[in-house]
Amino acid sequence: MNRLRLQVLFFFLLKNMSENKPHRVNFALVRIITETLDLIQDSFEEGKPAKINTGLNFGIDRDRNLVKVLYKNTFQQDGQDFIEIEIACIFAIDKESWQLLNSKEEGKFILPKGLAGHLATLTASTARGVLHNETEGTPFNRYFIPAGNINDMLPSDVVLPLETP
Repeated sequence: MNRLRLQVLFFFLLKNMSENKPHRVNFALVRIITETLDLIQDSFEEGKPAKINTGLNFGIDRDRNLVKVLYKNTFQQDGQDFIEIEIACIFAIDKESWQLLNSKEEGKFILPKGLAGHLATLTASTARGVLHNETEGTPFNRYFIPAGNINDMLPSDVVLPLETP
């Protein structure tokens, strides 16, 4: 069976600091990875209050101009995990934009807060859909990743080292 490969291009306007003018950052969502999806029936009691913890992480592949966003949610009752989901979205960044975000002199790759928040929001929305799909028709389906402003999780620009330590 042939699979249709769909690649959607997005863009984000970013102010080019060196020229003080807007720059269009073109990117595409090229891969979605379910890193973790655990539904732990033994730690779950239907109708009992739950707590949710959220984590966010970023990485780069400098050789292929890729940004990886990891979004993790853990649902707990009485301190015990009963749902754990971690989704990764891989975004390809166009060459010109990659160079703009790449500070070789400082050895850093800088994702401005607005762009990082946008990529993180896309990843969180993807995680929300994966969780719904995987729990549909089960008692776990009443727990969902709440919509919120992911930018609030980012205090500033995301700065990543160009070289691995």
